[in-house]
Amino acid sequence: MTDHTPGVLQIFPFIAYLAPLTSAALLIGLWSVGDVRPRMLAGLAGWFAIAGYCQFFWGSALVAAVGLLAQTALAVYLLIRWRLGYY
Repeated sequence: MTDHTPGVLQIFPFIAYLAPLTSAALLIGLWSVGDVRPRMLAGLAGWFAIAGYCQFFWGSALVAAVGLLAQTALAVYLLIRWRLGYY
């Protein structure tokens, strides 16, 4: 009997990095144009750091999925904030 480990073909292997890269780019962009106050920036950066830690460095797949969901929610929030111009 042989040990066959099923491999999963990832169609879009970069998709897990899309939300964190979008969040980071928008955080830097909004900060550089002065659209985010320092206290808000600290909160958003903390959200980014915690979600990134959960997504990439936690051992559980469930926590990694929650981290990805949090990164996606942050990216959506920052996109809406940027496009609608909330200051």
